[in-house]
Amino acid sequence: MGFIRGVLAGLAIGYLTAPRSGKDTRQKLSEGISDLQNQWDEGVADVKSQFSSLLGQAEAKADEVKDKANNLADKAQDKANEVKADVKSQYNQERAKSNYNDKVEDAADATKSGVNKVEDALKLN
Repeated sequence: MGFIRGVLAGLAIGYLTAPRSGKDTRQKLSEGISDLQNQWDEGVADVKSQFSSLLGQAEAKADEVKDKANNLADKAQDKANEVKADVKSQYNQERAKSNYNDKVEDAADATKSGVNKVEDALKLN
């Protein structure tokens, strides 16, 4: 802001000390201020335009990152579901093996008991 004030003060001093008539000096000063205002307005418009462009780019990048994060979250959920299904399947297989082994042992015990009864029945007293 100090720079702009310095420029304005320099312009004013330059125009006021120039060897021209008062009317010409006022007209030149008015034109100089008008030109400076136009340059200022153009600069502000340019900054606003660049800001809007950068904001749009940032929003697009944020959406891209959000989409990637959602994709990774979906993949992680799928993997978790897959692991859960594998664990459940292994649990069920272990349970089935245990039940099978229990049944085989029960059958073996029943067979042994039956064989013992037959042996006892066949023994001659």
